[in-house]
Amino acid sequence: MSNDSIPDWDRPATPDDLRWWLDLAPTLTWTWAKTYADFAPHWWVRGGRTPGFASADSVRVGRIVRTFGERGKFWKRTNVYLFTEDRARKFWCEFGDPPRPDKVRIVNLAMTDKTYGPQRDFDEQRLAALRLGGAR
Repeated sequence: MSNDSIPDWDRPATPDDLRWWLDLAPTLTWTWAKTYADFAPHWWVRGGRTPGFASADSVRVGRIVRTFGERGKFWKRTNVYLFTEDRARKFWCEFGDPPRPDKVRIVNLAMTDKTYGPQRDFDEQRLAALRLGGAR
């Protein structure tokens, strides 16, 4: 899948997109990530598999995270994380390198009480590739 097949992939998400996601996320059935339960506890939804969450929704959430997300790290890996309004939870996606819409299938959710590794020395090239110009 090329970026051209998803015409909105490189367009920043809107505040309406963000509101859509923050309203939809609590209504979805999230799956517990068993393989990471002891190491990095979190849940996930997958577009096209999770009821009420289409494949195109995964790509839309990817754009939302890339637009409104904040920089963070999972050990050495720089990524962007979208926080809930109360900052108690965060969402993230795996985007590929370079970011590609066909890589965004799963949206992850974790509590924010844990961080993994120092949150400094971010890979600015990675952030530049991920970000779509939204609020930070």
